[in-house]
Amino acid sequence: MDLRVRVIGIATGLLCSLTAAAVGQTATPTYSLEAIAVNEIPIPGGPISRVTISHGDILTAQIFIRDWSPNEEKLRAYQVKLDDSSYASGEQGVIQPVDFQMNTDKDPNAFIDEADPKWIHRGRPTIPLTDSASAGYRWLSVLLDPQNGPVSRQDGKKFSCGTVKLTPSDNAKGTFSLGFVEDAYVSGLITPDNQQITPINYERLTVELEPTSRWGRIVSSDPPDGSIDARTLKDSKAARTPWSTVRLTFNSDCSRITSKDLKIADGSAKPPQIKAVMCEGSTLTVTLDRPIGLGAWTTITHPSSSTGPRLGRFPGDVDNNGTADTRDVLTLLDAVNGIRHLPEYQVDIDGDGKLGTADVLLVLDVITENKPRSASGGSRAKKN
Repeated sequence: MDLRVRVIGIATGLLCSLTAAAVGQTATPTYSLEAIAVNEIPIPGGPISRVTISHGDILTAQIFIRDWSPNEEKLRAYQVKLDDSSYASGEQGVIQPVDFQMNTDKDPNAFIDEADPKWIHRGRPTIPLTDSASAGYRWLSVLLDPQNGPVSRQDGKKFSCGTVKLTPSDNAKGTFSLGFVEDAYVSGLITPDNQQITPINYERLTVELEPTSRWGRIVSSDPPDGSIDARTLKDSKAARTPWSTVRLTFNSDCSRITSKDLKIADGSAKPPQIKAVMCEGSTLTVTLDRPIGLGAWTTITHPSSSTGPRLGRFPGDVDNNGTADTRDVLTLLDAVNGIRHLPEYQVDIDGDGKLGTADVLLVLDVITENKPRSASGGSRAKKN
C-alpha cells in the first residue's frame, strides 16, 4: 500500500512539473528566409529552408516572421535586412538579388506584397518600404495606428514580411547560407510603445548549386507558340508536310527530359503521341507519330512547369486570326508582292516550296467551299 502511494505521488509530481513547464513555455520570435519558387515554378511542399538550383535559375525567397508575442506584444513595426556578406558564403562566386543594385528606384526583385494573405500587416493602414539601394536589401513596415498591431498566438504560424528574387553568378559554386543581419536594431520588431521585442531567432536559407537544373521550363519553340499552319497540302507529293516535329528550347540543359515529362493534347480522345525526343544542349526535338490534327489546336505541355506551345493547323488562315476569309487572300497577295514577309507555313498553301498564284487560288478554294477552318476554341498552354 505504501509503495502504491509513493508511485502515485511521484507520478503526480512529475505531471505537475511537466504541466507547469508547458504553461510557462513561450516560443521565441523568429525571422526565417525560405524558398517558395524557382524560375516562377512553385516549389512542391514549399516554403522550404533548403533548395538546389543551377546557374541561370532565379530563386524567389520569402521572409517570414512567427511567434512575435511571447508576452502578448502587439507588432507595430518590423524591419529586416539581408546580410550582404552571406551572398558570398559558398565555395566561390555569389548568390545575390537579380540585377543587383541595378534598379534602385523601383526594384521588381525585392518587394512587399500588401495583398498577400500572409502579409503580417495586411488590411491595416501602414507604410511599407523596400530599400534595395543598399548592399543588404531591407524591408520595413510601420502601422499608422500604433494600437492596431497584430498579436501572435505563439503557435508557429508564419507571416510574410517581404519577397526577394536571387540568382547565382556564373562562377558560383558550392553551398550558400543566406541570412539576415542578426541585430535586433537592424532586423527587429517594435511594439506600440516603441520597445524592441527580444530576443529574436534568425533562420537561414541554404542554397546548393548543381550543374544541371531541376527547374526546367520551356522558353520558346519552333514553330513558335500560337503559330497556325495554313497549308492545305492536298497534293500527296507536296514538298512540305504538316508539322510532326517541334523543337522546344528550355531555360537550361534538357538532357533529363523524356517523353514522359511532356503531354500532348488536341481536344480529341487520341491526340498524336511522342515517337522520340532528342536533346542538344537546351533544345529538345520532339517527333510525333503523326502530324498534328487538321482543324485543331495541339498543345505540347511540360506539366511540371505548365509551359509549352500551342500550335494550330487551319488551312487558308494566312493572317493567323482564327478564320479563313477574304482578309487571308489580301494578306497572301501582300506576301506574293513582297509587301509582307511571313513564315512559309502561313503562305506556301500548296506546300510546293514556292510562293505564287497557285497559293492564292487555294485560299479562294477554301473560302468558296463555304467550309472555313476556324481556329476558335482550344486551350492555350500557360506561359512563364
